[in-house]
Amino acid sequence: MILAVAVVLLIVVTLMTLTLLLGRAARGDQSEAVLYVLLGYQMMAKIDILLPLAFYLGILLTLSRWYRDSEMTVLAACGVGVMHFLKPVTWLALACGFAVLIGAFYLTPLAARQIETVKVESTKRSEPGLISPGVFTEAQGSGRIVYAEKAAKNGDLEGIFVSSMEQDRQGVLIAKSGQPFTDGKTGDKFLALRDGVLYDGEPGTADYRILEFGVYSLRIEPKKPMEAPVPTAGLPTQDLLSQYSDRNVGAELHWRLGKTIALFVLMLYAVAISYTDVRRGQMSNLFAAIVVYFVYSNLLGVGETMLQNGRVPLAFGLWWVHGAMALVAAYLLWRRAHNRPLIALPAVWSRG
Repeated sequence: MILAVAVVLLIVVTLMTLTLLLGRAARGDQSEAVLYVLLGYQMMAKIDILLPLAFYLGILLTLSRWYRDSEMTVLAACGVGVMHFLKPVTWLALACGFAVLIGAFYLTPLAARQIETVKVESTKRSEPGLISPGVFTEAQGSGRIVYAEKAAKNGDLEGIFVSSMEQDRQGVLIAKSGQPFTDGKTGDKFLALRDGVLYDGEPGTADYRILEFGVYSLRIEPKKPMEAPVPTAGLPTQDLLSQYSDRNVGAELHWRLGKTIALFVLMLYAVAISYTDVRRGQMSNLFAAIVVYFVYSNLLGVGETMLQNGRVPLAFGLWWVHGAMALVAAYLLWRRAHNRPLIALPAVWSRG
């Protein structure tokens, strides 16, 4: 069940991430050539988030199914109560927790660094390589706007429009086709435009020119070399430990550790709220589980922000969130083990 839930979550998140990346590529913010590379790294960065959620829902759905099929009733009659399930579930949680630990402390930071590297490398490509057919693309640094109606299989561009501002003069160039090439002597990159018209200057002035050309070589400005920035989320764990006094770094370290701790806390909730019967809706406990996960994840986000802002000492970290949620889970589990309702309603309400 855990594996099935993980596959479903992975498919959903992959489609959502792919849609986001396709939108950026359509706007010209990213090159289509690195689209699927970024998608792969994005998925690798989400393993430590998806796996605890898959484990949580998998345990919940499995136990809920046993309750609906009266298997838990039979086990209870044989002396196997709810607390007996903690041991096997804990062993399973240890295996999943180890995978989450590797993801949080190694795979996710590695993916964050690689994503920034891919983004920087994609900006070093030549301007024609960044042009998406049917999209107006602004060349970084030069202010030049390029549009191509379509691209042939051999890489040639067709229906090209170029607008640029050079020496306070507006220039508009229209060409039927174009092909990128590199000068063998200088190594400079050009875009050879064929069968076009150049409109130079401001219309209505004396120096306004209209020039027709057979071949026009448009120089591609080289990209300035730049190093890929390393975000806090991409810092290796050893760097986090050496810079722990920094609040942002300390908050990131507690955030990574919290992903593994949250898995064990969610395990308690899954066992506690999995009870259901034929008289209840099949989605009632699933709704409660989603509410618990929503509250827990938002509290962790608030706690990380408070750490970064200095409102909570780094020594406290996110332990107060985990501790509070674990105490509530332990209380619910205790009530479930003693066959009591999870929420104790006032006597007046219970009679009604």
